[in-house]
Amino acid sequence: SSQSSGSSGINAEYGGLSVSAANGAEIGDALKASIGVVRGVSQGVSAEELEGAKNRLKMASITERSTVSGLITTTSAEALAGCPVRSGADLCAAIDSLTVEDVVAAAKKVATSQPILVTYGAAEDMPLQRELI
Repeated sequence: SSQSSGSSGINAEYGGLSVSAANGAEIGDALKASIGVVRGVSQGVSAEELEGAKNRLKMASITERSTVSGLITTTSAEALAGCPVRSGADLCAAIDSLTVEDVVAAAKKVATSQPILVTYGAAEDMPLQRELI
């Protein structure tokens, strides 16, 4: 079983979904849970759930950009991914413009697509793709 000092997390960035786990043995459960969440969202979300998610995303985005190193990291990642580099205000406005329909449509696209698994580091605990879907 591989160990890492990192933390668990799920991130949707630049057209993809990345999942990380502090303990390599937990990655299968984290992947299955994230797939379940996306499938659930593809069935619909309430306006209140979306508003809460948008507020959390705006806070995380602002916090991430609040330091020089965070700002450099996020703007560099945006530029490398071919995305426009946005100010914090522009990013918050883009988040605010998301609708329930936008979120459900994106979740449906992800839920019905064939996932690609990429592993960085020790891969002994990574489940096979067919075990996840």
